[in-house]
Amino acid sequence: MVATRTLVATQSNKKPPSQVKVLVPKVRILVADDFSAWRVAARKIVEMCPKWKVIAEAGDGLEAVQKATKLRPDVVLLDVGMPVLNGIEAAKRIKQISPSSKIIFLTQDIDVEVRVAAFATGAEAYVLKARAVCDLQPAVKAALRNGSQPHALNSRPFAHISR
Repeated sequence: MVATRTLVATQSNKKPPSQVKVLVPKVRILVADDFSAWRVAARKIVEMCPKWKVIAEAGDGLEAVQKATKLRPDVVLLDVGMPVLNGIEAAKRIKQISPSSKIIFLTQDIDVEVRVAAFATGAEAYVLKARAVCDLQPAVKAALRNGSQPHALNSRPFAHISR
């Protein structure tokens, strides 16, 4: 999906400015969580940024993989504990079929071993749901800016974990 933005361009021959439409692609995001209220919350947080758009939602890991295969999103927000296929396995498959998709785990799981497994999939960030309002947008921005540098947000009392 492409959004448009109108810019005012001044012409060199000093005629009045004209309106020029410039196409600005939005960052396309897939949200996967088995709890619909969290999908709604994540959508609201994400779409507070006018350059981002949730293009699809998934209620389980397998559905997330199927939608990522079809849509090739720029960013995938994944819960760890989902039915049918958990988020860790879904992330591995998504990275295989859409290596440019940035994976961000949005979860309530605070287990260090789970975080290590999440980053082993190639994920760019791990955000706890309890602090999603504060940390989800910065995590998405960081993943888009430098996808090769993973971020473990909300890791207190744990140390940041990196690949």
